[in-house]
Amino acid sequence: MHASPLPVPNAVAARESPGDAPHADAPPLRGQVTLDSAELRRLRQSRLLSQQDLADDCWRRNIRVSVATIKRAESGRAVRFRIAHELARCFGVPVMRLVRATPAA
Repeated sequence: MHASPLPVPNAVAARESPGDAPHADAPPLRGQVTLDSAELRRLRQSRLLSQQDLADDCWRRNIRVSVATIKRAESGRAVRFRIAHELARCFGVPVMRLVRATPAA
């Protein structure tokens, strides 16, 4: 038996509200994203973790995020969406809580 793939969030949203285009300021679900560095730092510090401790905790849980990537994200530089998803999983929060919306053009 062949399992059908899970729908991607954009496909789910499209089914829920037919005819509505995604918001222009919605963050991309693939490629590079910029995280809300203050929120990421707040989540990390609320658990009393250094950047290295967070990276170690992620690796112990089989979540592959390096300390260099955490530093990059907390400095406001773009990371892959996969990293945003992995960090959200590590903190147990929805990924969109960490992803900063892009400003409208």
